[in-house]
Amino acid sequence: MGTIYYLIPDLHKRSFNFVKLYRAIRDKEFRKYLRETVFVKHKPVGGVKVMYQHCLMLQELGYKAHPLVMGEYTGNFFDYDVGIKHISDIGYQLTTDDVVVAPEFSPYLGLSFEKAIKVLFNQSQSWRYHDNRLKSADKGKNFTEMGYDYVINCSQHLCNKLKETMRVESTAITNGIDTSRFFPKSAVRINNRILALSRKHPEELAKIKRLAKSLSFEFHIVDGLTEAELIAEYQKADIFLATGYPEGLPLPQLEAMNCGCVVIGFSGGGGDEYMIDGETALVAKDGDCEGVAEILIRLQNNASLKDNIRKKGFEKAKEYSLENTKQSLKHFYQTIMK
Repeated sequence: MGTIYYLIPDLHKRSFNFVKLYRAIRDKEFRKYLRETVFVKHKPVGGVKVMYQHCLMLQELGYKAHPLVMGEYTGNFFDYDVGIKHISDIGYQLTTDDVVVAPEFSPYLGLSFEKAIKVLFNQSQSWRYHDNRLKSADKGKNFTEMGYDYVINCSQHLCNKLKETMRVESTAITNGIDTSRFFPKSAVRINNRILALSRKHPEELAKIKRLAKSLSFEFHIVDGLTEAELIAEYQKADIFLATGYPEGLPLPQLEAMNCGCVVIGFSGGGGDEYMIDGETALVAKDGDCEGVAEILIRLQNNASLKDNIRKKGFEKAKEYSLENTKQSLKHFYQTIMK
């Protein structure tokens, strides 16, 4: 049996260029340019976290599986001891028994391994902008037409979308949450504290803050935290505000539900699987900041509504377990690795 490699792209990489440096100086963005090219700070990425989880679960199932780092970014902010490999050590000459799993936002990454079984792992709706990432000769092609043998998605929602828009058959390996890490601590919860992630449509997050200025909520906006730090923030928050869209199967909402937050905001499409408006969450149409403000008005003096949403959200989140993810992985790799 071969080895399964999850390809970790060189995220946050931006080449230094003297022309662009000159433009940055001219536009008074010199410090910003240096931060993005020279003093780069690597940050956690949810999709990379899931790839590490897959490797860990596959090892538990008896497979040889490793993250294969393609550059300087390792993405291991989550204390996963999975035996990271580097492309400089492994090389591209894998065998027909090996498997490479490439993220959808780097569609050429897996195609560099000529002999290996090639799997495209789609965790977002970047297929909307698929042609913008392709060479001229590949425009209009879907992932299998480009050379991938299989496509997996992090949700059934994405399977349906890819079949509808790209004529691609794919397999759902739904994301799960580690409930041994993500769990409520009601004793530390701060009433009316709203937690949000700054990278998810920051302009709309700022607008929601302005619309809710007269309400008695405290906004706490974070970015770039380790998993342990983020869990602590979830546990202290009363409400989690989701502002990302479109989404494949957004993990932050599920993580927040598991930590006892009332989840509100945008589902991004993929969140519709578990963000059931008025039952497990309070949902506004994607981009509808006024709708979110109306939700906050409803919640401000309604403790019973918060308690009801919190309880049902916590129960719903239990359906998204790592054990379910592991069983889906087992079935998929048993099928493709004879």
